[in-house]
Amino acid sequence: MKKSALLFMMLLMGISSVLYAQKIKTINPRPGHKLVFKIDYAQDKIVYLAIHYREKLLLKDSARNDGRGVYIFDGENKLEEGLYTVVSENKKPYCNFIIDGEQHFTYFIDTIGDVRNFRVENSPQNTEMLKFQRRTVKAQKDVKLYQDKLKEFENGNKDSLEFYTQKMKNVNTEMEEFIKNMIAENPTFLFSKLQKSYQFINVPDPPVLPNGTIDSTFQSIYYRTHYWDNFDLTDRRFLFLPSLEPKMKDYFTKILWMYEPDTINKYVDMVLAKTEPDSMMYMFFVEWLSYQFESSKIIGHDAVFVHIAKENQLKGKCKWLNEDMIGKYERRVKSLEPLLIGKKAVELIMPDTTLTTDFTKWHSSYNFQKPYVVMWFYDPTCHTCQEESEKMKHVYDSLETIGKRNFDVYAVGSDTDLERWKRYVREKKYPWINVGGNTANIDYIETYNIIGNPTMFIIDNTTKEIILNRRIEMVGIPSFLDQYEKIKEAKSKLQPK
Repeated sequence: MKKSALLFMMLLMGISSVLYAQKIKTINPRPGHKLVFKIDYAQDKIVYLAIHYREKLLLKDSARNDGRGVYIFDGENKLEEGLYTVVSENKKPYCNFIIDGEQHFTYFIDTIGDVRNFRVENSPQNTEMLKFQRRTVKAQKDVKLYQDKLKEFENGNKDSLEFYTQKMKNVNTEMEEFIKNMIAENPTFLFSKLQKSYQFINVPDPPVLPNGTIDSTFQSIYYRTHYWDNFDLTDRRFLFLPSLEPKMKDYFTKILWMYEPDTINKYVDMVLAKTEPDSMMYMFFVEWLSYQFESSKIIGHDAVFVHIAKENQLKGKCKWLNEDMIGKYERRVKSLEPLLIGKKAVELIMPDTTLTTDFTKWHSSYNFQKPYVVMWFYDPTCHTCQEESEKMKHVYDSLETIGKRNFDVYAVGSDTDLERWKRYVREKKYPWINVGGNTANIDYIETYNIIGNPTMFIIDNTTKEIILNRRIEMVGIPSFLDQYEKIKEAKSKLQPK
């Protein structure tokens, strides 16, 4: 064999060995973890290792000072990958860092927090994170300098003002470019994914419709649809990064919060579909969303909770739930679903205070003339019920006086002492229909899910549909009905003829 060919083969074998070794190292990182922190000037007897979870820090481990300011966290098991913080014994954070697949590295820091003096060995991700932190500190100092200059020239030289204003803009542009390049060069790094998740969504200009007008809904729909583009929701490590939950709150409790349930349901399904089935991320989203909408005080959000439960918990997708928990969801959906806004109210027929068998003294919740019916369930011994009933009477009488009362009241007393209830109604002289007693055409407590008094429903008397299924301030009834009529009219105009 010629010498050149032999040399080529030896080089090829050497390169292959290196690549193979690198491949082995990548696929099989060292077992367990060993994180060494050398903290200059540290007097702490002990420091703590905490992971970012949701918007909190969870304690994971502690390490003692070896007498030289060295603290070692080690163990046989891998740590959860995510963003961590080393915290002093006085609860002061010393530094943030990433724990990824390779969990054996040494970090040199100090108690001052000057990242220019920090150094890390054997952790490419944290090396990149340090570059970012140093660049951020420099940018902050430059901005502070230019802000001071702007104050100095705010009443003076216009050219200087423009000069330093442009300098501040340049700092921002350069920082954005630095982050963009960092993400592009190391797209698989967890720190890169964290920075990407903070990036704004670029929304295109709205298109022109065939009739020549601008599509006014395009940008808002685009933003809602592409909001999660910078998140990898199949990556469970986002649960241990600080960007996820604030983004969730912004999306579901601000951007979508006031939309109608059908619209919210659409985007809830869209986001859940971005997670992997039966994953920790899916579990987190389902549990978080269920709680947000079940406990929400916004009218109509109970329908979102029912949708989430029917499409997830009750379809067997939530493997972590036991039979008792699934049963609770089933019962909750069963009680809420018939009373959602838009559902037809069940007719309730009960006797009034005469409590005779004469059918003419029985009253139906369907038998009213006004456009709307307020169904008011109360207990005359309940202090809140008494106060709210008086407030409703004031609203009722005020509107009646000016000829603008557009609702009737169907008040259901739930006192077991019938004589006390009758006496209460007669003393108060309420001008609306008052029914009660132990006899009715249905079990209204179960049908209307009366868990506690007072309880309120408002029914559209034309369609018999529920338009409000929770108690609101009595003074707000007229404005609620006025707003409902405006929405109803707007919807009717959108219906195809």
